[in-house]
Amino acid sequence: MEALVVGAGIVGLNVALALREVGWGVTLVDPGNRRGLAVAMVNPVRGRRGSVVPEAGAALPLAAAVYGRFLPLHRGVWRPVEPELEPKWRRKLEGSAVAHVWREGGVWLPEAFWVEARALRSRMAAGLPRIRGRAVAWGPSWVRLAGGRVLRADRVVWAAGAEGAALAGAGGRFSAGSQLLVAERFPVARARGVYAAGPAIGGSYLPHTGRYAPHVTRHGEVAWMLARARELLGFTPRPTGVWAGVRWRTDGTYLFERNGGWAIGGFGSTAYLLAPLYARRLADRLGG
Repeated sequence: MEALVVGAGIVGLNVALALREVGWGVTLVDPGNRRGLAVAMVNPVRGRRGSVVPEAGAALPLAAAVYGRFLPLHRGVWRPVEPELEPKWRRKLEGSAVAHVWREGGVWLPEAFWVEARALRSRMAAGLPRIRGRAVAWGPSWVRLAGGRVLRADRVVWAAGAEGAALAGAGGRFSAGSQLLVAERFPVARARGVYAAGPAIGGSYLPHTGRYAPHVTRHGEVAWMLARARELLGFTPRPTGVWAGVRWRTDGTYLFERNGGWAIGGFGSTAYLLAPLYARRLADRLGG
């Protein structure tokens, strides 16, 4: 059985590898138009109020097992917590399956981690056949590329990210944002307002919209991230570059049927955490 996976970001790569593990032949349909996120935080506790990602207890160890096959993982995330918010954090964490250790001033998440995202994606993609091209339409067993070429397989899985979600009319919300590359390097990740991990500071989140539009980093985003980084670190990092992109988020329905085939995505900023879990679920449904 042969599958076409539309999209070669972290979701598409997880789908391709999961399908190969159950016996499918897989070809990626890759537009090849983005460098992608430089550093990925795989962090199950989100936001200032310590919201725990649903299914984090199952997703986090699986993500570590998948990505750890390709690169060393930088384990542990330090989350400073304001004293007035600590009771809420404690209630949320104690009711979850997320490992955590309270220390003065915050909480240590020993199983969370960060990873060099570009190197990870490159290594995950090694050996996977791919066809370069931008998909503009698809069905259960075919994909049409810009220019008119039609590709065929036994099954198509649409995993094409924010731009692909807009093209497919998949609904959901779109949030533009940026990540700064900096001269400093932070071996141990920390997060409050923004995160500092490896050579990156992230990230800005502009207001949600119902429509996709490409994003270019704004001056105000950079200023905001640097101000939050100074609060977190005690100094202002020195920017050396920037990544800009658009996150797509659904209401939690990350795996669904569309156009007679399967679509997967809508994870927003939790894609690196949740994609391995949902890719495996898709592979289990399709079987070998």
